[in-house]
Amino acid sequence: MRFKAALAAVVPAIALLLSACDREQPVAEPSAVVSGEATEVATVAEVPSADASGTASSALAANLDMAALKERRDPERLLRFYTNAIRIGNWKDAARAWSLDAQMTAERLEQEFGGHGGPKVSVGKGDTSGAAGSVYYEAPIVIDFADGRPSRRGTIVLRRANNVPGASEEQLNWRIARTSTLPQ
Repeated sequence: MRFKAALAAVVPAIALLLSACDREQPVAEPSAVVSGEATEVATVAEVPSADASGTASSALAANLDMAALKERRDPERLLRFYTNAIRIGNWKDAARAWSLDAQMTAERLEQEFGGHGGPKVSVGKGDTSGAAGSVYYEAPIVIDFADGRPSRRGTIVLRRANNVPGASEEQLNWRIARTSTLPQ
């Protein structure tokens, strides 16, 4: 009986994995130099492009992972939230992914990323490091615009307090501390 229950749980997962084999996988691109070594970009969030009716963007907006704003373990979860919010033009929620110190606003994000056709934001696998009660996550980032603007490449840095006594809830959650990108 246990075998049948286990098999019933495994078969859908195998079918899902096999269906993914037919999809076109994102191509890794070389990115900026991080810590003295070239880094390969892997897409943290592959976001579908919207068709003329906007159905992909609508579905993505409905599924935006708001719990990522309280994430303390996985910095990539916050990055997926941020890149998805940028892709659909949800500037207000994208700004919430930034630390309060960064003073990021929805208006600033719209000025940087808005325009004809949403940007494709790819974030590579990053490295975690610690310093003076904080944990940092630095990853390569590539931003491609559909409206002819030059692509941008660089790094994105997330920070959180490392369970320091007196740290606020906001400080204990992963937040974007800064980005540095250059046109290519």
